[in-house]
Amino acid sequence: MAKLKETSPKKLQALKNKADVQKIFGITEEQKGAAAPVAQEHLPATGRARPKKPRTPHQKHGGDDSPLNNMGETLGGGSEKARDLAKLQNVELVMSSGEVKILPTRIPAIGHCAVIDWVNLTVHEDTFVKTSGKHLFYTLDYVYEASRIAQQIFGFGVTADNQKIINFYKNSWVLGDGFGFVCHGGQRNTLMFVLNGAGCLHAAEGWEHRLYQFLTSKNVVRPQITRVDLAHDDFDSKYISPEWAETQWIEGNMSLCANAPNIEKRGNWHRPNGRGRTVYIGCRESGKFARFYEKGRKEGDKESLWTRAEIELKSSDRLIPLDILLHPSDYFLGAYPCLAFLKSDLTTPERIKVKEKAATIAFERSIEIVKTQVGKYITFLRKHFNDDDLLLAKISHSDPNIMPKRLQQPLKGLNTCGSFLHEFEQLRLSALAAMSKPVSDVDWLLVKGKPTLKGGEWELAY
Repeated sequence: MAKLKETSPKKLQALKNKADVQKIFGITEEQKGAAAPVAQEHLPATGRARPKKPRTPHQKHGGDDSPLNNMGETLGGGSEKARDLAKLQNVELVMSSGEVKILPTRIPAIGHCAVIDWVNLTVHEDTFVKTSGKHLFYTLDYVYEASRIAQQIFGFGVTADNQKIINFYKNSWVLGDGFGFVCHGGQRNTLMFVLNGAGCLHAAEGWEHRLYQFLTSKNVVRPQITRVDLAHDDFDSKYISPEWAETQWIEGNMSLCANAPNIEKRGNWHRPNGRGRTVYIGCRESGKFARFYEKGRKEGDKESLWTRAEIELKSSDRLIPLDILLHPSDYFLGAYPCLAFLKSDLTTPERIKVKEKAATIAFERSIEIVKTQVGKYITFLRKHFNDDDLLLAKISHSDPNIMPKRLQQPLKGLNTCGSFLHEFEQLRLSALAAMSKPVSDVDWLLVKGKPTLKGGEWELAY
């Protein structure tokens, strides 16, 4: 015991830290020599044992874990099953643009349990010089070519000028019927594609594989995925729910390191009001962030059991591999230990089923809104007019094609996109070609310094 007292607290703490690190990474004594001796730490002056430090809720586990530092955190957390899996998940580090970044963990999935629900990607603008086979000088030149490529991959191209700064790009254009954006200008000669949740849902089937083929082709310069969201839908909350997510965090099954991720709850948890509840895991600014929320109730069905889990990965501190487009389920399962435990049970509905369910909820909710807000008026007026056709003619909107905002999203699709920007590229005329046309046929509103032709006639200007 005298020898233990002669050991300074600082040195003893260092030895304990070394043993803990070896334990986390599964280093055995045969691999690294004899393990550092771990003895009960005593105060040098009195020999009394140090009192145990209080544990946070997610650290309620066995008492054999030792402090990693002097900041009150403890190693491990959660069930032995979660900690064993955490040991097996070796973190891969890679060097990218002079920075050390993490590669997302991938666990082979048995079935199809996740889909891509959002993707941001960038490519160098020289990519479109190669795909077009000609020199491009103006921003619109690049956008025309990007629109053409987007239609080949997603089924829709650029439809309008967004006239807003997005993700620090000076210019942006709308993809499809509000399905995302194309951004260009001011970001190291790159062009960004943003495909939002509606874009991923309505894009032509197989777009993930076509996008992967495009990004890995020899024509593409500096491709990079900067954000991707992986989503799983559980229509009956059989495996995943906000309560389940909170329980997994408390038990430590959302942790892969000493520090547990942040947790935040939104909605009325003590007296649920049918508007839905959400659990957020992690920080939005970090490279990994999770949402578990009641999707059906958010859409308007107060009795729905539909729960959605979304994992958001960003390139701020990790390198997102391109094959995540082909294997979203593998990376979804590898995001947290608690998801890996469910790899044999989780399956996610096909996108068409998700579209149908969202449309059904929106339609039923619209009827409920009409009944609640103007139902009494309609009942009274039916008695007064005694003619339903006349009543409908009186109360209907003057625009026969108008649609409530709630119903617009479910009814969107490839057929609602309209015309694409690159389809009008051939309408631009050179000055010489414009002079050869009758004045009445030329629209002298300059587009990129070139007049356009009226009447929809196609005229090659080059």
